[in-house]
This record gives sequence, C-alpha cells and structure tokens, in this order.
Amino acid sequence: MPVILFGGILAGVATATEVSSFAVVYGLVLACMVYREMGFRAFLRGLIDCASISGMVLFILGSASTFAWVLTIANLPHRLVGLLSAVHQSHWVFMLASIALLVVTGLILEGLPALLILAPILLPIASRVGISQLHYGIVLLIAMGIGAFMPPVGVGFYFACAVCETTIEKSSREMIPFVIVLAIGLLLVALVPWFTLFLPARFGLSG
Repeated sequence: MPVILFGGILAGVATATEVSSFAVVYGLVLACMVYREMGFRAFLRGLIDCASISGMVLFILGSASTFAWVLTIANLPHRLVGLLSAVHQSHWVFMLASIALLVVTGLILEGLPALLILAPILLPIASRVGISQLHYGIVLLIAMGIGAFMPPVGVGFYFACAVCETTIEKSSREMIPFVIVLAIGLLLVALVPWFTLFLPARFGLSG
C-alpha cells in the first residue's frame, strides 16, 4: 500500500485522490479475499459508516464554502488586507500581523479559496517589505493550516472530529497543547528565516 500511495503520486501516475482510491480497493481485496478477515456484514457496516461520515464531512465543507462565498462577496478579505497594508513599513510587524490575519482567515474560510484570495495580494506586499517570497509562502501555508485545525471553529478540526467520532468540546481541550506547540513552531519559522531558506539556498532557490 505505501508503494501504491507514494509511488503513484511521485511518479505522476495519478492524483492523490485517485491513488488513495486504488489503495482502498487494494486493502479491501486483502481483507476480504486474501486474509478473509472481513465478511459481508462487516463490509456492509463499513460501507454505511463511510457513507455517513463522508456525508457529514461534505455537509460541513459545503457550509464552509458557502460561508467563504458570502465573505468574498462582502469583500472582507480585501478589507483585512487593506488594514494589514497600513503596517507594512515594519518587517516584523507586517509578518506578525499577517500571521494573525492568515490564522483567522484559515478559521473562517475553507483552505483553497482562502489561499487563492489572499496569496496574490499578500506576496507582493511581502516582497516590498523585503521578505523572501519563498519564506513568506511557507509561513502563509503553515498559518493557514493551523487556522484550519484551530479549535473550536476550524473546518479541518470539524472534519477530524467527525472522522474520529468525538465531540468538539473534548477535542478542543485535548488540542490546546498541540496548538501551543504549532504556534511556537510557526513563530520560529516566521521570525528566523534560516529554517526555511537554508536548504533552498544551497540549491540556489531562495528568492
């Protein structure tokens, strides 16, 4: 299965979604036909559980996408960026303010639309301040990812709770130490560019 997953993605044979589908079929063949650990009832129960969780996740994703559309129509991301542009004279202030903006945006918007809206606007500002676009792009992705899984309203956090069949309240308490560690890691990456640019610089890619 790891060969199917990583080999298929790295070789460019199929997308991650397509390769994961092949991996599921491979796992079912092993469980049902080779090892015979999964009977028809267990297969049917797993199918029903999968459909139920997928429906829940798709409902959450649909609601998040609708909310993202409403915020975009209201021009909220551009207004937030306008506020951020007012502090772009200071390198560090801009970086910290943009991290706060990206985490909050990751909380309320679904990841891909948020990146498509904010990245083209923020990257040129970062370049004018003197921040490497590669460095800022990494910070942008990390901050948006933390926002997506930030309790209690991150879209990814809801996905994880649905898949693990646990409550938002319990998971939020358990997530607090991890969020603190992730925030410290993000600040280190943002405020110490060496962590991001060391390897790319060796290959002449730090821009």
